[in-house]
Amino acid sequence: MSRQSKLIGYFVHHRVAANLLMLFIVCMGLLSYQGIQRQTFPVSDNNKIIVTATELGASAREIEENILLKIEQALKPQPGIKRLTSQATPSRGRVEIELEHGQSLALRLDEIKMKLDAIATFPVAMEPLQIVERAQRQRALSVVLSGPDDPLELRKLGNELKAELLQLKGISHVDLSAIPDYEVAIELSPLKLREYNLSLSDVVSAIQAHADNLSAGQIKTARGNIYLRLAQRGYQGSALASTPIIRGLLGETVQLRDIATIKDGFSETLDAGRFNGEQAVYIMVLAAKEQSLTDVVAKVKAYVEYKRQALPEHINIYEFVDVTFYLQGRLNMMLENLAQGAILVFIVLAVFLRTRLAVWVMLGLPVSMLGAFWLMPLLGITMNLVSLFAFIMVLGIVVDDAIVIGESVCEQVESQGHSPEQVIQGAQKVAMPATFGVLTTIAVFMPFMFSSGPNSGQFIAIAGVCILCLFFSLIESKLILPAHLAATRLPAKPNNHWRNRFNSGLQKRLNTHYAPLLKHCIHYRYAVIAGFFSLLALAICLPVSGLLRFTPVPKVPHDYPSINIQMDHNVSEAQTLAAVEQIETLINQVEQDIQLQTGKPMMDAMYTRIDHLTEAEVVVPLVPEAQRPFDTFELARRWQAHLPDIPGVKKLTIESDVIDIAEKSDLEYRLFASDADTLYQASQAMIDKLNRIAGVHSVYSSLNSAQTEYQIQLKPLAHQLNLSAREITRQVGARFYGLELQRVMREGQEVMFKVRGDQSDRQQISALAHTLITLPNGEQVFFGDVARTVEVPGFASISREQGYQVATISADVDEQHTSLAQVTEYIESQLLNELTAAHPGLTTQPGVALQAQRQEQSQVLIFAVVGLLVVYCLLALPLQSYLQPVLVMSVIPFSVVGALWGHYLLGYSLSMMSVFGIVAAAGVVINDSLVMTDVINRHRAAGLDIKASVIRAGIGRFRAILLTSLTTFLGLVPIMFESSLQAQFVIPTAISLSFSVLFATGVTLLMVPCLYVMLEDLKRLLSTKIVPLKLLRS
Repeated sequence: MSRQSKLIGYFVHHRVAANLLMLFIVCMGLLSYQGIQRQTFPVSDNNKIIVTATELGASAREIEENILLKIEQALKPQPGIKRLTSQATPSRGRVEIELEHGQSLALRLDEIKMKLDAIATFPVAMEPLQIVERAQRQRALSVVLSGPDDPLELRKLGNELKAELLQLKGISHVDLSAIPDYEVAIELSPLKLREYNLSLSDVVSAIQAHADNLSAGQIKTARGNIYLRLAQRGYQGSALASTPIIRGLLGETVQLRDIATIKDGFSETLDAGRFNGEQAVYIMVLAAKEQSLTDVVAKVKAYVEYKRQALPEHINIYEFVDVTFYLQGRLNMMLENLAQGAILVFIVLAVFLRTRLAVWVMLGLPVSMLGAFWLMPLLGITMNLVSLFAFIMVLGIVVDDAIVIGESVCEQVESQGHSPEQVIQGAQKVAMPATFGVLTTIAVFMPFMFSSGPNSGQFIAIAGVCILCLFFSLIESKLILPAHLAATRLPAKPNNHWRNRFNSGLQKRLNTHYAPLLKHCIHYRYAVIAGFFSLLALAICLPVSGLLRFTPVPKVPHDYPSINIQMDHNVSEAQTLAAVEQIETLINQVEQDIQLQTGKPMMDAMYTRIDHLTEAEVVVPLVPEAQRPFDTFELARRWQAHLPDIPGVKKLTIESDVIDIAEKSDLEYRLFASDADTLYQASQAMIDKLNRIAGVHSVYSSLNSAQTEYQIQLKPLAHQLNLSAREITRQVGARFYGLELQRVMREGQEVMFKVRGDQSDRQQISALAHTLITLPNGEQVFFGDVARTVEVPGFASISREQGYQVATISADVDEQHTSLAQVTEYIESQLLNELTAAHPGLTTQPGVALQAQRQEQSQVLIFAVVGLLVVYCLLALPLQSYLQPVLVMSVIPFSVVGALWGHYLLGYSLSMMSVFGIVAAAGVVINDSLVMTDVINRHRAAGLDIKASVIRAGIGRFRAILLTSLTTFLGLVPIMFESSLQAQFVIPTAISLSFSVLFATGVTLLMVPCLYVMLEDLKRLLSTKIVPLKLLRS
């Protein structure tokens, strides 16, 4: 008796052990389920470090030359860095460092800090570098405060909400936006400065001398130490009004209020928000990677409900963009489909097998899933939209080996009567191939656990759940199920007459229809095999010919679609506000047209947010899905069709897909050049070409359009007056940008005090010539006397990568008009070649996302090869043959046939999610083929000839194979035909798996027997020639 038989026998004879094992798995799964972290999508590991540099008043070119190039040079030889990109904008530089997979983030962070700290040539005015890990946070819930036009009140309430939210346990990060930062500005006109012979620096010095907090030491008395302090720092603008700036000989004083306008309010940046027409503040609550979204959202919602009662009547508070809406909705949808699929599977099992047997087989389903819940946290897998679907995907698969065991036991009991020994014998007959069949499916999924691409989170979630469910299904079917079947005492013949008639009718048709068909197939085996390969070739023609399109990630409609606006850096505030107003008008007009056409609304509200003059977003929450006249994608197409040409707009994108939260375009390419003009011309040429392609829209270049820049050149008089270029630039910057006076904390926020020229004077270029420049001796001259300005082209934003300036060209593709594959083919085979030929020195690369996607596809190919090698080894062990595993594995390509035709017939594009369905189907095909081959081998070992063995094995395994295919297919039918828009992300996987196993039924029942006989033909042919008989032995 084998060890496996002894193990099965032990649990059959010790049912308490089997039940305790089952209860242990169930209890551990239930306990673990309560603590499993819940997310919308899997969050990948962080492998990026961000370096931020700030030099107020510096141009983008100065940031690049004085800061970014030095950082790049310092990090260039650094090992472990996969990619280094940088961007320079006025006053700010940002470097993003992406590490190689497997690098220690903490170690590399310390090394980078040490290298950058060693740079001694950074500009003096540069603030300390900020070097941090890229925050791995998830959107949880947003809150909107809206009310009448009183920004100060909204800002104060927003600060209050932010502070109170951060005090809640488990809330660690809250962002407040859509309203400017506090700022105290002291503005002086040139006339006042000249009247009192002052410079802005003189005013700053006077204020700092009289309005500061200073320590004067301490007095040690017998009663203790007494500290002496001067506390005159002003925390409000009004506190500085009486500060003396000039004292006369007779004691007269010129105070700050006499010469300056003090503005205590907001900075001059254009930050604003509106919600349904009212001014609003936007508060976004973020969750850390390791936090559960549902817990964070629940706490925020409870707080919002409490706060709603305490707010003034004229202030409204709304919950906005709740991402757990997707998670809870998908969870409910998945549970419904899981229950429906389980019912369908049970019905099929009850029809073909016995009701009691079907119940015990179905028991393996919750045991396997709860076992997966138990170990998911150990593998770092969370409860998310992807892992939830993985449970549905394995619904029909996890009962496959239980069906094989149960059907074999049932057959043994019917022929030999019920006893524990007969149950053990029935289970043992198929235990070996069934076990290795599950192991081969696990082996196919296992390589995906080591994925490191952009979709690694999804790959690991699906593969991990499938592996865990299959592992526990193996335990349940081999150890727990036989014990339950032995205790059930199945009668030798089922008592149910209709089932007797059904099984008798099935057996009769197998003998009268299937057996003759199989005989003919074996006789014409080469024609049959050729026919199956022809079907494979026809299926492959679908994607090759373009009839079946490929989309990397299925699109999931957004319930909060938005239009994002990015303006050129040289636009005015009026242009930005006009652009936003045009977009709002467009959205309202489309909504009116929809209501006139359908009588139903799409919009529930509208929220507008403007950030720092150049960026704006208009978000449109939609009514519940059941009330919409059409989906989000159709709404986005209508918006796209009505988009006007808006002056000053650099990029305008419509986000209608949930995955677009990451702001990824459909296609993206990078252009590299050492010359900015070449880069600009090439990027403009590429944009023009792409705009001419039907279906390509939202074409965008990361390179800003050339803008006017004035360079200051000194006149001879400046040298005569001992004026340096640095000093002139400093004084001009003080007037137009301002001098920082101090920074204080107020209401939990840092408030900057600035001294600068008055607003009206700073808005005119002609004012530059009349700017007063203070000489070293204290006298003043006009700027125009000592310097001139020269107009030159410049860029407000400069991006760099690999030591070159880079422009990223991105665009979105409307699949209604063209395919992403066709556009990509045109770009790579023609357009990029034209650009490099027309612009010497230009090089091109796919975008970061596209490059990572292709690397991931190559990685998947490697995984497939590794998986196949492992599968071969696992098959060789039970079959005790070198060639028969090749026979079993030769059916794997045919799992693609059903998947491709299924996508084509149902009108879905192929995607990376489809791949998992094909992988799972390959596991089912291998399992069925392995069991079929093993049964043929056993019949041959019993003395039957090869054709009789093949026919008897086909008839004997027909019911089990049909059952495994039907249970897998029917388990996925509910999700495959799910009408919910949120199911679109997972339907491609369901189509691949369900249609593949249907086609695999014919492959296993007809082609595998033909391949077996063909293999025997090959062995007879070769055994007499060069191949040793020992190698060919079955």
